[in-house]
Amino acid sequence: MVEPFPILANYRGLAAVDFRRFSQSYSEILIKRLPTARRVFFVSVAAEVADCFPDHPLLAEIIALFRAVQNGERVFAIHSQLLILPFMVRDGGRIIAIVDGADPVFLNKVSDDWLSQTRAAAEREFFLLKEARVDVQTGLLNLANLYSLLDTYSQTTGLHLILVELPPPRASFRYVLRYSQKCSTLIFNFVQGNSVLHYLGQCTFALVLQNSKASDKTEVECALVAYLKREGCHKVHIGSSFSRDLAGGGDAPTRGRYLLDEAWTALRHAAKRGPFNFCEYSLLAHPERHPLALPEGNLVRRLSRQWLRADSFSLVHFRSLSENHTARETVLPWVDQGVPCTTASDVLVYLEGISADAALAWARRLVLRIGETTPDTRVSAGVCGYPCSDFKKSETVFNCRKALLHAAFFGDSSAVVFDSVSLNISGDIYFGDGDLAKAVQEYRRGLKYDGKNVNLHNSLGVALAMMDKLGPAMQSFDRALALDRQNFMALYNLGLAEQARGRKEEAYGYLTKSLHHYNDEDAGIGLLDDLQLQLGILAGDLGQHQTALGYLQAWHAKNEKNQPAGRALYHIGKALHGIGHDRQAMVELQRALQFNEFDDRAMNLLGGVYFREREGDEIALALCRKSVELEPANLLYRCTLAEVQIHCKRVREARENLHRCLKSNKFRVKAQVLVGRSYALEGMNKRAASWYAKALREENCPPTLHAEATRGLQDSAGA
Repeated sequence: MVEPFPILANYRGLAAVDFRRFSQSYSEILIKRLPTARRVFFVSVAAEVADCFPDHPLLAEIIALFRAVQNGERVFAIHSQLLILPFMVRDGGRIIAIVDGADPVFLNKVSDDWLSQTRAAAEREFFLLKEARVDVQTGLLNLANLYSLLDTYSQTTGLHLILVELPPPRASFRYVLRYSQKCSTLIFNFVQGNSVLHYLGQCTFALVLQNSKASDKTEVECALVAYLKREGCHKVHIGSSFSRDLAGGGDAPTRGRYLLDEAWTALRHAAKRGPFNFCEYSLLAHPERHPLALPEGNLVRRLSRQWLRADSFSLVHFRSLSENHTARETVLPWVDQGVPCTTASDVLVYLEGISADAALAWARRLVLRIGETTPDTRVSAGVCGYPCSDFKKSETVFNCRKALLHAAFFGDSSAVVFDSVSLNISGDIYFGDGDLAKAVQEYRRGLKYDGKNVNLHNSLGVALAMMDKLGPAMQSFDRALALDRQNFMALYNLGLAEQARGRKEEAYGYLTKSLHHYNDEDAGIGLLDDLQLQLGILAGDLGQHQTALGYLQAWHAKNEKNQPAGRALYHIGKALHGIGHDRQAMVELQRALQFNEFDDRAMNLLGGVYFREREGDEIALALCRKSVELEPANLLYRCTLAEVQIHCKRVREARENLHRCLKSNKFRVKAQVLVGRSYALEGMNKRAASWYAKALREENCPPTLHAEATRGLQDSAGA
């Protein structure tokens, strides 16, 4: 049996999406060919025409001409300074180019032949540009387009470049190709809005986000790593850079390319950290700006002279939150005890023999007095005492800084003593940076300080899971649940962990409990949507199709306007098929394939539904065959394809597929019955009877197959 070459994507010809992603380049091609033209709009519906010319006095006439061209009633249309040209796209539709500002004299004299030639030449240029800018494997934009984009937007502030490397577990050509197609779909499902996705080759992707805020750095990366890991990616490495951090000199293109260099550097650093990690370049380039940068060595040495022989002491770190006043200016005049030690802007006060609680009370009084005396001055304080858990004296300075970060959660002019919550916050900062090893270290030290902190157990478990240490992660979630049997996050995390282990019933149980214990306090976490989606998927996998439909349809209704809503379409179709609503299932499965043309699950199921509903044997055959081409190792797909092939009297092709299934305990009986059916169709009754008898001798023969094998054996014997 000849196997088709595995590059299955057919991106030849223009598609509607091409006129959006290459609109600027396509406009330039048309303007170059049409004298005095100023602007070009590519539209597909009349409402878009109104958006292009909102105040035009003859808008109704323009829309009428647009519809005439779109419906094929007119080949071209000319209105005053407007030229309306149609371009056919791959699905049979039309994209209409409305060229504004062309010379009216020229338009009055132009011939239909010249317009036809011009349109054909422009169409060829459109296609050549697309071929140069689109990857043939995935249909995504390629490296050439990324360079062009960076050159164009190199001076744009808020440009965020993310490189995603997803190393495949195997190196064969077929596997890498299929893996890259799956990964491209996953990332495409994740991104939204003003994001531009590129495929660079070797399972590496580039995501360009415009108008991104510097304060949101690493939020996308962190969420993307967690999402790709849960979706089954073998490894995930992400490196990113932000245009505000550009250090490269030279012209604009050089600065744009420098952004790519920075993101690449961060990606290589992330790859060294572990199998699932991310890194933002500015953290590498400017470690001194990190909120948890280590204290100056000179500062620690100065303070160590004070605590050298002390058995107990407290340290208070004051920091000004006002731009116009430093802590040195505002705090020093009010220090009435202890030994002050200053940095360029901050003040640390050493209090020997004073407990952390007493130091905290003193710091709060000081902060309150400063605020009352100078209302425009805001000062926060972080306090740490010694002895404290297993921390060394030299770590007290760093702990005060962590307490300051803790104080920021209470607003301006706050004072906080270092505790397990401070360590949870510092661990979260490291986690947000992608430094999972340091995050785990902080969480574990926090648990030494307070072993009953449920949030710390949960945080530690999530970080360990991201490091691919699922066993220890589940132990952390179990400890959190032992402390609080109704804790939403512990139940949710345990459900995801069991799902990652392939234990679907246990995962469904934990996630159902987590939904039951979801409350208003958990609403800020933003996990309810994901929880409903996962419950719907798991319910479908467990055969609870009506329950799955309830979860999935509710989730899809809430997210229908968002791009990732297509993720649920296959599962909705599967649930509808499971409850016997095959007509509705066909609609949803067709939509699933429009959303993701590489969805082998939707192809195979839709092919099977077409076959059983007698909606077109050749279509069913094509869908099932393509699903096998995408996933040749999937024996369920081969059985479905063989059943359709037998019906279409392609019995030899069917038996070639079935012989691969006979070695599988799961599919052996089904394959034996189908082989028997194929021989019966050819009139080879003895061979058919032999295969039916083999199926009946199997201990695990299901009732439906047992009944067919019995009938087949009787018919063969009678013949």
